[in-house]
Amino acid sequence: MAPVSPPLSLPALVASGFVVSLVTVAIPGPITIVATRLGLSRHLAAAVWFLVGVTALDVALFSALAAGAAPILRRIGALPVVVVLGGMALIWGGASSLRDVPRPPDRTSKLQLERRNLASYLALGLAVSAGNPHYWIWWVTAGLAFVEAARAHGAPGLAWMLAALIGGVVAFYIPLLWALHRGRALLSARGERAVTRALGVVLLLLGIALTSLGVVRLLPQLAGSSG
Repeated sequence: MAPVSPPLSLPALVASGFVVSLVTVAIPGPITIVATRLGLSRHLAAAVWFLVGVTALDVALFSALAAGAAPILRRIGALPVVVVLGGMALIWGGASSLRDVPRPPDRTSKLQLERRNLASYLALGLAVSAGNPHYWIWWVTAGLAFVEAARAHGAPGLAWMLAALIGGVVAFYIPLLWALHRGRALLSARGERAVTRALGVVLLLLGIALTSLGVVRLLPQLAGSSG
């Protein structure tokens, strides 16, 4: 009988989770593009609460995987309706970028604006994440592998792994949001408008692609259920 190799030490496992999480979010994708667009064309709080929604789903999926729900999550991530939902959220974000004209922030209305839209930005973060197929693929592959490795170290191992995965996300987005905050002061009105509209076009293209993918996968299911 071959000897069983001991699990990776907890510090090494936590460090690996942090690095993989950081590298994963650093690769440009719908979440980063939407956060950038919100940070430039809205108040910075819009991007923050969008990312809170993304992180909330991260925590929920981690908890579900720790509870043994990998097969269920894999099925949910493969639902065409979920992909259509995310695609429509991106289309909405892209259309808003092309329609809105960036204006200097009004300090007198800033708090009211943030309170009124806080829930919608958080919901947008949930929708964009949930509708991104790569998001689900990561969680039921690499994410699941980290959860299972951390499980060997008990509840403390799971807690440290969750902190490492969220820490990698935070370590990327805090500098990004700071750069966006500085960028608003450095960009001219024309430059900010050009960047925002370029991001809007990208969001529209991603949204149309995701929605089309979801519809193509959904039509055979609808035909099968009606037949």
